[in-house]
Amino acid sequence: MINDPNFFDEDEPDAVVDIVGLSPDNVNVVSDLEDFDEDVLEDTRQRDIPGRLEVHSCAIPIASTSSGCHTASTSTQSDETIPPTKRQKKIRSSTDWQRTSADFAKEMGQDNEILEMRENLKTKLAGKSPVEVFESLWNEDVMDYIVKQSMIYAVQNNRHHFTFSVDCLKKFIGFLLLTGYYSLPQEHMYWCEDEDVCIESVRKCLTKNRYIEIKRNLHFNNNSEIGVQKTKKSFKISPLITKMNEQFKKFGVFSKNLSIDEQMIRYYGHHYLKQFIRGKPIRFGFKEWAMCCSETGYCFHVELYEGKQADTYEVNGLGASVILKNISVIKNPSNHVFYFYKFFTSFELMKDLKEKNIAATGTVRSNRMNSCPIKSDNEIKKEHRGAFNYRFDVKNQIFGVVWKYNNCVKMLSNHQALQPLQKVSRWSRTEKKQVKIPQPQCIQRYNKYMGGVDKLGWYINKYRIKIRSKKWYFHIFKNL
Repeated sequence: MINDPNFFDEDEPDAVVDIVGLSPDNVNVVSDLEDFDEDVLEDTRQRDIPGRLEVHSCAIPIASTSSGCHTASTSTQSDETIPPTKRQKKIRSSTDWQRTSADFAKEMGQDNEILEMRENLKTKLAGKSPVEVFESLWNEDVMDYIVKQSMIYAVQNNRHHFTFSVDCLKKFIGFLLLTGYYSLPQEHMYWCEDEDVCIESVRKCLTKNRYIEIKRNLHFNNNSEIGVQKTKKSFKISPLITKMNEQFKKFGVFSKNLSIDEQMIRYYGHHYLKQFIRGKPIRFGFKEWAMCCSETGYCFHVELYEGKQADTYEVNGLGASVILKNISVIKNPSNHVFYFYKFFTSFELMKDLKEKNIAATGTVRSNRMNSCPIKSDNEIKKEHRGAFNYRFDVKNQIFGVVWKYNNCVKMLSNHQALQPLQKVSRWSRTEKKQVKIPQPQCIQRYNKYMGGVDKLGWYINKYRIKIRSKKWYFHIFKNL
């Protein structure tokens, strides 16, 4: 319509076009169904957008050439002009950076309590099968809650004939897990009787119609309470996430080294919580913050990102609030060592954690190092690979270092220093062989213990559930 030559009037040559995106009609309806074929199990990217598009045009008022009219127009504009809000100046912490080796009084992070948790875990899980271990996390309390909410949802949608039980829910979840390692191109083929695709165990466990009925009514929160919890954008799935976080920590946080990072849940539908992150293996979907064991990838806490919220912690900023919130769910955080990357790290965060006797290490951006006088990227790039430059804040006990690898890596730590230097093997293009280059200890520890969340994502992707749904929260349920 905009390309129509008659769209603008001839007497409005200076018209301005405002493109306004309006929300869809009936925004308060309970239904969250997407318009795609659930039977096809291959992900397809949605290229359309929800809602309508309206175009408004208006002519720009042209000031009169007469001085009186010009003066009146100027006065009106000055009265309506709103002064821009001044950005509050950030107050920097006082520091005492010195070129000296860090002298941390004692090693932070205690092992005794963690070792005791691991021994208790071994005792509780000894002799149990994988199914029994799974049921210890997805226990009767979680199952009963899902059954109850699904029954309420069916009644709200006038499906009074629907019946549900914990046993049926276990069969349904078992089928979902099966699709993670036995993949077929279409959903209905799991009940096909042809010899090449027939799965007798599925047909005996659950009929196709019963499966569709359960999937249609599966729900995790009471829609009648949406007015009470309207500030929670993830209202339909948040109670289940809360219950599972309690289950994840039922054996205690039995790992000394913990990594905190973001994770993406693949989703191509339409929802206001959907994110896009360039450069990630999964670019479109829901973003969540996860805290995992650095060695095994076991998840201790997960939280769905719901957009910008008010800062309630001592250190401002989204990254700092995520770290502090994850740390706050641990009973004794001083027993652990936390690793996170540059999106979260700042000098103020490291200082706050040091005051609380919490060990942390993370890569950092140059503008978040509180004017640490280490060499700039341009200076360090001129040196050989493996070169480093460091400073130690004697006053706040923060160590900062920059190390040249293929790129410049900057890091802050409140418990690890430069020594002892490590030796790592890297391929040299000039010498055409593997050479040893020096690596600071804090960077070596970071590389070793930062990949917990990535390991969790690798496990999930290896056995990712193939079933699709028109309900957005079903995709988060699959990821739990």
